[in-house]
Amino acid sequence: MAAIQGYFWETPEEVWRFAREQGPKIVGRPLPQAHRYIAGFTKSQPCATTPFLTAMEVLSKNPILTPPSEKQFIPLVGTLQATERADIEKEVEELIAQGYGVIKIKVGFHVEKDAAKARIAQEAVQERALIRLDANLGYTLPQAQKLVQNINPRGIEFLEQPFKENEWEAMVDLARTSPVPLGLDESIYAMEAVEKAGWLQCARFVKFKIMKMGSGEGLARAIEAAQKYGLKVILGNGAAGEISCYHESLVAGKMISRAGEMNGFLKQKESILAEGLETQGGKIIVEPGFSLKLDRQKIDRFAIDRLSFGCKTRSCIAGFLRLPKMPPAHAQTRQRRM
Repeated sequence: MAAIQGYFWETPEEVWRFAREQGPKIVGRPLPQAHRYIAGFTKSQPCATTPFLTAMEVLSKNPILTPPSEKQFIPLVGTLQATERADIEKEVEELIAQGYGVIKIKVGFHVEKDAAKARIAQEAVQERALIRLDANLGYTLPQAQKLVQNINPRGIEFLEQPFKENEWEAMVDLARTSPVPLGLDESIYAMEAVEKAGWLQCARFVKFKIMKMGSGEGLARAIEAAQKYGLKVILGNGAAGEISCYHESLVAGKMISRAGEMNGFLKQKESILAEGLETQGGKIIVEPGFSLKLDRQKIDRFAIDRLSFGCKTRSCIAGFLRLPKMPPAHAQTRQRRM
C-alpha cells in the first residue's frame, strides 16, 4: 500500500505499527472480545483495523463476507487510458468488446482538453456504455462549471470528486446548476461524511472503500445509510490488492448492482494468492466455494518486514508487503482462460 491523497490519512508505516502493537494483544482472546477491542480503533484508524476486522468476520462466518450460494459476476468499470481521437476510438471498442458497461475517464487536468476527450468518447461509445468522469480533486469551481456546461450529459453516469475533500460549498454550488450528475469519493470517509452529503444534497453518487469503513459490516452500514438519503452507491478501490477487492466484491454481490471499481488487483504483476481472482467479460467471478489462500512463497518474496506472535493454542504471522504494479494500460488483462 502507498499513501495516496484522499484514500486514507494513515501512512503505511502507521498501519504496520498498529499491527505490531495491537496484534499481539488479541491473540488468545475469544473472537467477539478481540473484535470489540480492535473495533474500538475504527474511527481513528479505519485502514489499520480493516485487515483485523475483516479476518474476524470471515472466521465468524459473518454473512456480509460469506461467499454466495451461486456463482456471481460482479461488474467492473473499464478505464480509458488513451488521449488521442484514434486511440480513444480504438480503446472504446476494445473495452466494449471485453464486456464493460461503464467506461471511466480521468479528467481534472485541463478543462478544454477534458471536455474534448469526453465528447470524443461519447461519439465512440454511441450509448453502448455509460461514461464515468473522475476529476480526482482537480478542479476549481469555475473550471468544473465550465466542464459540465461544455459536455452533453447524455450517457454520462456522473462526474466524480471535482473538488478537494472539504470543499462542500463548491459541491453545493455546482450541484445547483450542473446538468451532469455529481459524485463524491475522496470526501467520503466516515458516516458523518455520508450524512453531510445526504443533507446537503450536493451529490447523487458516493463511492465507498472497505478500508475507509474498517470492516465488511461497517461498509454495509454505510451503504444502507447512503441509500436512505437517496444516494446511489459505488464500491471499489483502484489502489487495493486482492483481499480488499474480493471483500468489496462480496459486499457488492449482496447490496450493489452498479459497476464497481474494485480493480486494484488487476494492476499487480502477479497474484499473492494460491488461487487468484478471476474475471470474465469485465466482471469479477465470485464462486460459492472460493476462499482466500495466500501463496507463502510469494509472501516471502514480497515481504519487507514480518512479525510473528502467538500463544500456546494459536498464532499469527503478519507481513508488510510491497507489490510490484503493472503500468495502468495493462490493468484490464487478467481474464479467465476459457
